Formats: sequence, structure tokens, C-alpha cells
Amino acid sequence: MTSLKKALLPYGTTSSSPSIVLPDTALFLSERGSLTKNYFENAVELLNREYDAIRRLAELNELAYSASYNFVPRVGQHYHLYRKTDGTYLLSMIENWTAHEFVVSLEYTADSVWKDISQL
Repeated sequence: MTSLKKALLPYGTTSSSPSIVLPDTALFLSERGSLTKNYFENAVELLNREYDAIRRLAELNELAYSASYNFVPRVGQHYHLYRKTDGTYLLSMIENWTAHEFVVSLEYTADSVWKDISQL
């Protein structure tokens, strides 16, 4: 190889040439690895919170649908769930009814889902 072509190579061709130094990939990997771990931990925590909210909503709907009521619920209307003394549940349109123990206020949605409105 001619000396002119050797000068154009991106690496040294003799023992007196500067050594090839590789970048420190361990530092990059450790930093990115911890960032990736944090990302997935946060994603799992968010999924767990969503799961808990859906589970609570399902339990609330099970209570509402198992309660006794003598009317057809209307979408967007507010109803109130009470526990009777015998442990059964009663869904009522009456608010602040002192004859039974108040449990939660609900709204019936177009999806046929009972939503908790007590916290609003």
C-alpha cells in the first residue's frame, strides 16, 4: 500500500500510530438502563392504578345491580344507594334518607354503568 493511501485510512497502520480508543459504553448503558427501568416501573404503576379504578367501578356496579329498586333508571339521573338493616341494598331517588344507612350516590350512564358521584 502506498503511503498516500495509508494517510487516508481512518485508523493507524503502524505501531507508533495513536491507539484506537473505544467510547465508554458501560456508562451509557447504565444511564439508559436506569431510565428505561424507571419508565417501565411508572407504566406498571399507572396500569395498576387503572386496574384498581376499574375493579372498584365493577364492585360498585355489582352492588347497584344487586340492589332492589322499583323504577327504570334514566341516563344522567342521580340515585342513592342505601344499606337496609337486614344487610340488603336499596337504590333510591330520595337524597338524605335517614331510614337507611347511606352508602354512595350514583349516576346512571348511557353505557349502563353506575358511576360514583359522591366525590364530585
